[in-house]
Amino acid sequence: MTKKSSRMAECLQLGDSTPYQPIQGLQDIKTLADLKQDNVRDILRASTGDCDLVVDSMGELEDMSGLNDAFNSSICSLKVTASFSQQSSSGEDSSELSEKVTKTFDFVIKSPPKASFIRLMHKITKPFYNEVTWYLDLSRQLESLTDYDEMEFKVSSLVPACYHAYSNYYAGEASNTCEACPIFCWLPIRKSEQGILVLENVNMRGFKMFNKMKILPLEHVLLVMKNLAHFHGQWLKWRWAAEAGKLKPGAWSLERWKNTLNTQKRVPKFIYKQLLSGSRKIVDKILKSEGGEEENIAKCRTFFNGEANRQLDILMGVRKGKIDTCCHGDFWSNNILFSYDEEGKVAETVLVDFQLLSFGHPAYDVIYVMYLSLDLEFRDAHMDTCLKQYWDILNSYITDNKPFDLEYGWEDFQEDFKTFKKIGFVLASTVLPNVLSDTQVEAGGLMALRDLQRKQALELEDGTKDTTKEIKRRIVGIVHELAREELI
Repeated sequence: MTKKSSRMAECLQLGDSTPYQPIQGLQDIKTLADLKQDNVRDILRASTGDCDLVVDSMGELEDMSGLNDAFNSSICSLKVTASFSQQSSSGEDSSELSEKVTKTFDFVIKSPPKASFIRLMHKITKPFYNEVTWYLDLSRQLESLTDYDEMEFKVSSLVPACYHAYSNYYAGEASNTCEACPIFCWLPIRKSEQGILVLENVNMRGFKMFNKMKILPLEHVLLVMKNLAHFHGQWLKWRWAAEAGKLKPGAWSLERWKNTLNTQKRVPKFIYKQLLSGSRKIVDKILKSEGGEEENIAKCRTFFNGEANRQLDILMGVRKGKIDTCCHGDFWSNNILFSYDEEGKVAETVLVDFQLLSFGHPAYDVIYVMYLSLDLEFRDAHMDTCLKQYWDILNSYITDNKPFDLEYGWEDFQEDFKTFKKIGFVLASTVLPNVLSDTQVEAGGLMALRDLQRKQALELEDGTKDTTKEIKRRIVGIVHELAREELI
């Protein structure tokens, strides 16, 4: 136990001289309603290791949902100023010295969404549980690699600091004894997910969200490809070390890791089919309104009536790949924040929203950003450059860590990437009309998914809106690209 954790344990066990007593444990902070000043104080004491920390001031929770599509979470911000002791960097033995500091902490607070239909679906998919698991357990598994301390690149540098995380699904407080029954039987019985995530607001470190209506510039995409390759590569290294029994004691089993990343498999296939049906109608409507060629309209109809359903098997993890790894699962520009140097050049990235984590081919994440945050003109001009940037780094992990009998090269990756372009079409036609929309829909009731799709279709009929124009432009570009390459 470190000095920081030892001091915190003493605080929680023995109390202190402050007028209020510490809570029984941080696990008692379960919802937004629990973010009282006393509890925030204990979260910060656990983080700083100072059991004498005092909260000087605490602001009000401010809604941030409008800054993102906020489909899987409710998001707000909180500002807290606290005084505490921290180790001094001066003196011969700095470990024995401390200095009193006052610091303002800016938090992003996430909790499960409020919309009734989304909460119902989350009983199956459990995205908030995924993110809590990421911060509490999964992100730390990379430390099980024997040479983790010597690695130059750390995935932890890509994610916000987490101060507190709780989910009643993670804690086993919403267990369901009826899962063997049909979904319509046990869904109403099972408790909705409750929880809270207290994260660092990386905006305070200069990280900004890129305008989702604009196409990411090349230098941004090259940095994204570099960091994404490290993310995939380190988890691929972990997977192969687990298969070879070379992880440090206490590491997760490979089975537990894969089961944690089974997000896509949790979704009932009828939900995917409903989404595909809506996407087929939207693409058909867009192509007709934009004067699309009859040949391409016919190809898209054939695709959605046949090939798109076969792509579900890949999306749901039925197909196994040689380099399957941990994927972010929702890898587009709104979940990638950028910082800039003094000259205004992009310097670093931070990844957020680990709610759709999945186990599968890394091309899934690459395709996701390529077809949701870029357009045909960018892909025609820079696709090869971006893929080579990604592959060169990922291949270094493959070459250094692969099993002796595995053969996988650049040509194999290109072939897999070509296959995943079809999934990119399905994703873009399903997701873009929602995430690029400038209106948020309060989904509720059993017909909510169909109502949401109707709302999207009606919105696309307004050709004067910039959002509508951009949605149509990007989807038409994907259709032209895949038709040109005879993938549809």
